[in-house]
Amino acid sequence: MDKKRRNPLSFAAATTAGLLAVLALCFPPVARGANRALAVVQTALHQYDGGPPVPASFEFFPGDIVFVTFRISGFHTVTNEDDQDRLQLLYTVEALDPEGVPLKETDKGAIAETLTRQDKKQKWLPLVRYETPIPPAAPPGAYRIVVNVQDKLNNTTAKGEIPFKVDGPAIEPSDTLALRNFHFYRTETAMQPLARPVYRPGNSVWARFDITGYKFGENNRFKIDYGIRVFRANGKLLFEQPIAAQEERESFYPERHIGGGLSLNLTKDLTPGEYTVIVIVHDRIGDQTYKEEHTFEVR
Repeated sequence: MDKKRRNPLSFAAATTAGLLAVLALCFPPVARGANRALAVVQTALHQYDGGPPVPASFEFFPGDIVFVTFRISGFHTVTNEDDQDRLQLLYTVEALDPEGVPLKETDKGAIAETLTRQDKKQKWLPLVRYETPIPPAAPPGAYRIVVNVQDKLNNTTAKGEIPFKVDGPAIEPSDTLALRNFHFYRTETAMQPLARPVYRPGNSVWARFDITGYKFGENNRFKIDYGIRVFRANGKLLFEQPIAAQEERESFYPERHIGGGLSLNLTKDLTPGEYTVIVIVHDRIGDQTYKEEHTFEVR
């Protein structure tokens, strides 16, 4: 009785099918993003939450809040038993001043989503919202938002930077305690300083200045106080207040300078002449003292 011959083509086909089945088990299907690089895209700055994007030339100011949005593309997805695509991302966002000093603590987040058919059809990308205040003592210059993303499914990373500008008064730094920008003003709310500080009896004398160069303790803590003395033209003391104001606080971002001011109510019978104001500043943490004098005239 003749033995049946095996069809070699059928055997090869069966073997190939078996290998494909094994490969399918070892390597589950990748739905989207496998051939694209992870990236931070569609970055935008906003003046307020939900507002339109502002141009790159837009300037923020100390005390403002910067709102940021961005999306993440090129992420890896895997298909689950229900034929749905799953993604898993981690990210950090940090705002840095021109010297690379963080404005606040680093924000951390995670994105773990399951994409629907509609999401895939519309090529959905995850959206991240972020905001940071600009500290009152922040200097003018070029700032940046640094974004780092990690794709947990295939262990890839990406980085993005979003630059923005901050405008405002530039306070000259100092290694030691110092006063900056001392000016006399006509009123408490006046914006322009007096070119010549001349007052009349019965007027109020207003002055504003900045204090810098003090030392910091733990958590950027500082402790400052200042007093004033006013002398007549003949050198006699007219007025003295040893502690006119004091400031003590701590913050995440170092306040490298603070504002100060003084006001004097001139009596109507005050003798005309030149008067000298001495401001005495004490840095209680750095054990520093600084004095500066300025003159105004009464006519």
